[in-house]
Amino acid sequence: MIKKVFLLYVALLNIVIYSGILADIYIKQKNHTDTFEMMGVTQEAQDFIVESWITPEKIAVRNQGKDIIMDMEKKIINMVDHNERTISVMPLNFSEIKNEEDQGISDEEMENFEKFMGEMMKMDFKVEKMQEKKKIGKWNCQKYIQTVDMGMGSVRSVIWATNDIKIDADLYSKYSAGVMSNIPGLSDNIEGIMEEIRKIEGVQVYIDQSTNMMGQSFRTVSELVEFREGKAPASVFKLPNDYRMVNLFDGMR
Repeated sequence: MIKKVFLLYVALLNIVIYSGILADIYIKQKNHTDTFEMMGVTQEAQDFIVESWITPEKIAVRNQGKDIIMDMEKKIINMVDHNERTISVMPLNFSEIKNEEDQGISDEEMENFEKFMGEMMKMDFKVEKMQEKKKIGKWNCQKYIQTVDMGMGSVRSVIWATNDIKIDADLYSKYSAGVMSNIPGLSDNIEGIMEEIRKIEGVQVYIDQSTNMMGQSFRTVSELVEFREGKAPASVFKLPNDYRMVNLFDGMR
């Protein structure tokens, strides 16, 4: 369950970073995660590619054989595991999960989920613009330090962002706020968080992130490889019709 929620968290951050683009866009990132241990399980170091397609109506993020597909009109999130050949579905507004009759969630499971999400997303969010500038790949970048203190830990990110890729700041703010307002913890301080996020000018090209979560520390580096406008293929938003539907909360039982 925690791994699924963490994937959702990563996907939502990608949307917040890049959702200010007017046209359909494709984003390709190269990621590296150091070896770390969480809840007694060791995760070996990994190098992997994250691909994202963003449109005004839908977002798809592909990461190591798993897809997160968000339908903004239907207000639902589909989590597709191509290795397990399964699909989990949940409402975009996390608070509506209990009302989904087909979820089969007990009061105890819902209480645990709300507690976990509330603690994970309750945050103090700060961004500081630094003096350093440098060129990364073909982009001229500005350095920022972003710190996020949460109930379950902290995240410190060294971010290099570029204005070479133009975005619509007003649309960015409106769309990002709409997504974030559905998340427990974030919604309580949406204006303050958006004010900090707007300090990062342009698109994030390189992120060196150090996370301390539940007593464990690990580092992730994300680098923008490709960013282009163009019609997103319909196939990236299509759900496989031969996969098994599973309950998002099975991992909590």
